[in-house]
Amino acid sequence: MEKERKQMIKNIGVVGAGSVGSVLISYLHQKYEDQFYLLARGERAKRMEKNGICVNDETIRPQVYADPAQKISIDLLIVCVKTYSLNEVIEDIRPLIQRETILLPLQNGIMATDRLQAAFPENRVLYGVMLRTDAHRAGHRVYFTTSGEVQIGYADNRIVAPEVQEVYECLKAAGVNVRIYEDMKRTQWRKWMLNTGGSQAAVEAGVECGYFEQVEEIVEMMRLCMDEIVEIAKAEHVNITRQDRDEVIELLIHYPALKKMSMLQDVEAGRPIEIEEYAGTVVRLGKKHGIATPVNHIFYLAIKAREKVDAMRKHI
Repeated sequence: MEKERKQMIKNIGVVGAGSVGSVLISYLHQKYEDQFYLLARGERAKRMEKNGICVNDETIRPQVYADPAQKISIDLLIVCVKTYSLNEVIEDIRPLIQRETILLPLQNGIMATDRLQAAFPENRVLYGVMLRTDAHRAGHRVYFTTSGEVQIGYADNRIVAPEVQEVYECLKAAGVNVRIYEDMKRTQWRKWMLNTGGSQAAVEAGVECGYFEQVEEIVEMMRLCMDEIVEIAKAEHVNITRQDRDEVIELLIHYPALKKMSMLQDVEAGRPIEIEEYAGTVVRLGKKHGIATPVNHIFYLAIKAREKVDAMRKHI
């Protein structure tokens, strides 16, 4: 008779209550209320305790874990902060997690898992991606009608590890649409390619996704940008091809017409943007492998220039 497997995940935490984080919080808090925590420290923790978070006009007040003296054991921590905040957040959460904590980053780009694994070498760090959510921020409120799909696992999931299966079951039980993909590195790179091409083209053109299908120059910008990623993927031994590029472009041109890519939302709201994780990473990996990346270099310079000019205008 097979021995019953011991449950590993009891207490769940989320750090980061932006668009993606708030979607997950709304599901996880409802299911696991007394075993769910929002990790935050300092003034942010005080603000969360006072105001909670507002999702679809409903105020949610999760327990806040802010002090190691609370002695809470977090078994699964989902990291949903923007990539430019990750280094700061790593230091914030360091005193709040244990060696047994499983870390699941759900961030844009391809570097979060490596960065977290380097910071917490004895922890188990998964790959994670969220796709196809329409979540967006309006001030301090988050709205969504489609929660999207959370994709999780190690780089290779041909044999699913017990901790990956349990994270899957934990999210599934809360109503999250979650899947384990066999090759999560490829899955993550496909999303990175989608965001790098689609978001940067949207910012440069200043348009909602409905224009992707109508304006061939926008599609060509995306294609040229993604071609550089295909070449870098070969050098990095990631299974990304031009067929993936074409499938990603096809997905983008069929996005809802009024949807705005997340980077464009951030630009219009005057928030920091993740250009380092998109064009910046392409350029850096291109230099590493001796691969020319002129399209992403121009995107990088143009979008960084826009960001700096906007910041300068605020101080005039």
